[in-house]
Amino acid sequence: MLKPTTLIIEQVNVNENDEEKIQYDIQLGNKTFNEFILSYPSGAYTGMRTVHRDAIVELNTHMKRMTKALANIKFEGNTVEETHEASESLASLRDPIQFENKLIPLLRKGLKTFYKQVDPTSNSEHPLEAKVSLMATYSFQTHKAYFAAHFVSLPSLPPQMRIKVEIEQRMRNSPEIKNSQWVRDRQESERNKAKDVNEVVLIDDKGHIYEGMASNFLAVIDKAVYCASLDHILLGSILKIVIDVCEKNQIPIKWDFPKLQDAKEGKWEGCFLTSTSRLLLPIETIYFQHESIEFKEPSSLIEFLRKEVAKEIYNNAYKIL
Repeated sequence: MLKPTTLIIEQVNVNENDEEKIQYDIQLGNKTFNEFILSYPSGAYTGMRTVHRDAIVELNTHMKRMTKALANIKFEGNTVEETHEASESLASLRDPIQFENKLIPLLRKGLKTFYKQVDPTSNSEHPLEAKVSLMATYSFQTHKAYFAAHFVSLPSLPPQMRIKVEIEQRMRNSPEIKNSQWVRDRQESERNKAKDVNEVVLIDDKGHIYEGMASNFLAVIDKAVYCASLDHILLGSILKIVIDVCEKNQIPIKWDFPKLQDAKEGKWEGCFLTSTSRLLLPIETIYFQHESIEFKEPSSLIEFLRKEVAKEIYNNAYKIL
């Protein structure tokens, strides 16, 4: 029998706000992030990470993202009564104060149990951080709201790591809303990418680069950082930290699409991804159709941003344990 590598914790009585009366169902196992998310009907989700193992990076950003997504996702049943029932069941999760009051105890219970019963590095000299994925939704089959979290160890990344990405012409509907339907939609692209490719990056028919399947994409041109504007992409928690670092260090940010043609013509100093699990990872090679663009030398500006982001994740982290 496989040793458990993940933990899932679900609040059984979702509409209960009294911490002493909240009940949890805890499952140890080996469910991947995708398996966890797709085991529920489509709803709001987000991926977070710990820092120092006892705090969550940019927790307030994630809480706002979840309540915004729940407010914007339409849970429509076959009848008016069903739709009203869904709205009533989700009301406390759509309220920022009640959402926080439910989330903190769930994270505390989940992390304590994960470190004690699952995490293989808990007693080692270099214990790993945890990735925590939240899911909130409603099922018209069971007539219930669901609020759950998935915990897994985050692998440590080599400090000088650079990655390969593939370009795919594809658009994402409502990128500013983190709807778990996107996890379903991107499965085929994730399966089809080459084994040594870290991420699939989305581009339109004009050569404008948007974001990765599960990351933000940025390019450095003439000592400025370029990123698709926030009405076209999701503001990731690590992108938010990159913005703060750039502002503190007077590094210009241009809210304009990085253009693949400019990269082909050698106008980019480099490019990188940001996400919860990656933090900031420079890109070494971009593959598109039957061509590739290689950045042979690491960008000094990107390396500076990588080090600063690694420092900044400790600021504004929310202590859970």
